[in-house]
Amino acid sequence: MISKNKKDSLNKILKAILRIATSFGLLAILILINYKHLEHVPGLLKNLNILFLILSIIFYLSSIMIEAPRWRTLLLAHNIQIPISYLLNSVLIGGFYNTLLPTSVGGDAYRGIDLHRKFKVSVHENILSLLLGRFLGVISGIVFLLISFCFKMYKHLSRPFIIGLIIFFPIVIFLVILLIVPKKFKLDVLFGKIKFLKRFKKSILEFSEVLDSYKRKGKYVFVSFMYSTISNLLSFASFYFIGLALNIELGFIPYMFIIPVTWAISNIPITLGGFGLRENTLVILLKEFGVNSSSALTFSLIVLVINIFMAIIGGIMLIARNFLNRNKKI
Repeated sequence: MISKNKKDSLNKILKAILRIATSFGLLAILILINYKHLEHVPGLLKNLNILFLILSIIFYLSSIMIEAPRWRTLLLAHNIQIPISYLLNSVLIGGFYNTLLPTSVGGDAYRGIDLHRKFKVSVHENILSLLLGRFLGVISGIVFLLISFCFKMYKHLSRPFIIGLIIFFPIVIFLVILLIVPKKFKLDVLFGKIKFLKRFKKSILEFSEVLDSYKRKGKYVFVSFMYSTISNLLSFASFYFIGLALNIELGFIPYMFIIPVTWAISNIPITLGGFGLRENTLVILLKEFGVNSSSALTFSLIVLVINIFMAIIGGIMLIARNFLNRNKKI
């Protein structure tokens, strides 16, 4: 008879293996589908504009770093004061856990535990701030998606893609509303009665608690939302410069559509750090906007390498922190 702890550990290992397999499977599919275009990738990389590529990396790193002041603002709403340099370090290390480590300890879980160990911050309150930060990022992405619609970006899309958006987008909006006021829609009652949904009841109620805890802290929420907006703009700029580096003639506005959709799909928790999902989605969307297959494939591979590079930075910081802590104990 297998004990509950051993069973849970085995399930976590199997889930991690499945995520890795799914990631590599999707990357393999991407390469196989675009196999005939692979021969053009070295030529495109050879003619890459290095200045634009460097700018894209700077903007990408900046979009990640902006998470630190956003996190600090949400913590300040509960009178928790942490040095922003430490939060930045934790954000980058969290990115390493999210991207490269196939463990059950995700980036947010690490950041929650990290502040508790160092500053005795309540894990519960910290997780609440992280959850709200993610939610504000989603709302900001939806706002930019709507702005892109105002510029008629949907005209670039094929009919099947438009039909998919017509179905998917209202569902997302409705789910966001449900999350904001779950008790008004009796979600807690519904999730308690249906066996399949019971496992989500706790998460839904916790998120409702997040929103309740920030109801009278509108200033902090607004500032955090502005940080999310800046983060998204920096991401758009990063992708825009990757396009310029590859001589892709897309304006800035299309990326206001491409990136929110790509991030939404890549956050589906079936792969390791979004690998595979992100690259396939990028290629499909870039093609929808008239980018040729070779350039779209090269673009997605550059984004993949940049994500790995950012995760490695976090890994180096983790090693450096452990080394410094070890020396202090000696």
